[in-house]
Amino acid sequence: MVELFDYSRATRLQRELFKQVIASVERPLFREDEARLVAGLDASYTRGLSVGVAVLMDLHEMRVVDKKYAVVRAGIPYVPGLLAFREAPGVIRALLELEKKPDVLMVDGHGLTHPRGFGIASHVGLVTGIPSVGVAKSRLYGEEKVEGGIRYVYAHGVKAGVVVEHGGSELYVSIGYGVTLEQAVRLVKKTLLGHKLPEPLYQADLYSREAKRLLDRKTP
Repeated sequence: MVELFDYSRATRLQRELFKQVIASVERPLFREDEARLVAGLDASYTRGLSVGVAVLMDLHEMRVVDKKYAVVRAGIPYVPGLLAFREAPGVIRALLELEKKPDVLMVDGHGLTHPRGFGIASHVGLVTGIPSVGVAKSRLYGEEKVEGGIRYVYAHGVKAGVVVEHGGSELYVSIGYGVTLEQAVRLVKKTLLGHKLPEPLYQADLYSREAKRLLDRKTP
């Protein structure tokens, strides 16, 4: 229930877990050369419910091989900086229902480029133990600096993100968990096809809308 959610405890937890994210960057879990499966994660809302989706794609063939959705009660209202506590339960449940474990996650949201260095991409990656990358449409936190023609986003004393320009739009790519920034950017660029979003997130967005429509039809 909303009244039971401890916002102060949640922010303290984010600050503490941020340390584990930094440690995971220094010893990344992601093995690019061996990676075959990426899961795009997204969420939508309807009638007080959070609909989390996970779409599994083959990185070599760039095709969808599995997709699942999960419905949970949206336990807290939207609070800037605490999105993960609202969306992660449904997203993680959908992720765990996939028939195969992904090698890496692509999450609609931020990772280290977050006020406490622990956005939803970091949250989901750390909880599941799967390397993760955050991809957002706008900057949440950090300072942009151009170096060698690249727009970096500095946050918490590190290069936490990169602005990738694609199709006339900007994508804010950030370290989630267990990846380096270079790995995150290469993964996103590899999966940019004919849409504004990387393919795993584009497919997750489509499926999120589909799952929401299905749920709306089932709910009286």
